Amino acid sequence: MVTAATLVVTSLVLAWLGRDLLSPGGSLIIPTLIVFGIGCAIGITYWIVTGSRAAAVAFGAITVAASVWTFAVALPVTVVLDSGADAQADAAFARLAASPRSQYGIPVHPCSEKLAGSVGPLDAPYRVCAISTPEGHFVLFTARGQPTRGLSFTDRGASTFPDECSRHLVGEWWMFIGIAGGTDDCPIGYEFHGGG
Repeated sequence: MVTAATLVVTSLVLAWLGRDLLSPGGSLIIPTLIVFGIGCAIGITYWIVTGSRAAAVAFGAITVAASVWTFAVALPVTVVLDSGADAQADAAFARLAASPRSQYGIPVHPCSEKLAGSVGPLDAPYRVCAISTPEGHFVLFTARGQPTRGLSFTDRGASTFPDECSRHLVGEWWMFIGIAGGTDDCPIGYEFHGGG
């Protein structure tokens, strides 16, 4: 018979793995399949060793739950649990408002680099770029060297990402990925928003 402690430990390991494999603007399906495969392997191994059908059913349920967690829940929860995420977006808007302007009124330094810390699931180093126009306000958080994928705090929703793929996380937080050539061939879990 499978013990409760074994099920809890397996659940925690799969949930951590599901969160750790995800990256802003990255694939959702590949980490989900990895979690599913590892959960199945653990369940099948435990079933073969113990011969318990109850174990197979329990591990199957844990594997499905961990896969759903990875695909649909882990990133939004990570942003919600990061109490500093909203504060970082607010700080970027404040820096933008206080930054020097060009002769045309355009902010001279709309972007900054963060060398330590994190915002939601995005670890340093990352770039923070704030934009504020009459049409909307948003902050883009992108990993260094990957300007076409990351997180965004925006009051414009999916229209912030013309001709890109996006996924709503929670509140005003979105994940996005640019697609070569502006096609609508988005990774699974993202939606294309035309108009660029």
